[in-house]
Amino acid sequence: MKPLLLIAHPGHELRIFEWVRRVKPHVVVLTHGDGSIGQPRLEDTRHLLREIDVEVRDDWIAPVADSAVYQALLGLQPSPLPQWLERLVAASDEEPFDVVVADEAEGYNPTHDVCRVLANLLVHRLEQSGRAVQSLEMPLVGHPCDPARNEQLQVAVSLDTRELDYKLDIMKRYAHRCSPILEQELQTMLDTFGEQAFAQECLYSAANTPYERNELPLTMPYFERVGEERYRAGIYAHVIRAEHVRRLVQASGPGH
Repeated sequence: MKPLLLIAHPGHELRIFEWVRRVKPHVVVLTHGDGSIGQPRLEDTRHLLREIDVEVRDDWIAPVADSAVYQALLGLQPSPLPQWLERLVAASDEEPFDVVVADEAEGYNPTHDVCRVLANLLVHRLEQSGRAVQSLEMPLVGHPCDPARNEQLQVAVSLDTRELDYKLDIMKRYAHRCSPILEQELQTMLDTFGEQAFAQECLYSAANTPYERNELPLTMPYFERVGEERYRAGIYAHVIRAEHVRRLVQASGPGH
């Protein structure tokens, strides 16, 4: 029985690339990864994963443009969450999985947080039907394997020198090929944590988000703060706020 890896954007699989290479999960990607620059990277992820005999399951969920999620958050088109949830529940009936790994909600990007909520809703539905499902999350911008989170640690993969060099090379080539923004984000992570930090891949017990409790995060998310800056600079026409995520989740949760 393969686990499910559910990610908001192509490229997130690189954070736990060795785990993916060893376990070969079902991979579901919610978006094309085109972001605000309109440069999708889904095909880069498809190619990368095929080289290690892993497929993107777009027969389960067909990835959408990032703008589709943003439009739904702004209330300009219907939420994709209910449809995504039903498709994953149906997929689990056809090809059962007992582990769901998904992005952590770190407040960095609203689609990452929506992905975490979708994973939580999916696990809740499966557990309601009597299935035992392990729900795990991976950090995307935080430390890859933070010692302060050892109590939450469920899976740890250690890479030897050859595996780490291979992973770092793939990450750098992927980012260089896809976009300068991705290159900058990767370099920031490497500068912040050091390359050796990526020799550990950690999966943690997943947590519910404030949005599912009909609450807002205690501090303003990074995506909201950056959105305000870019709105004032005339780059963005709208600011996606935590309140938009809360509304989308509440409109898409159980009973809706």
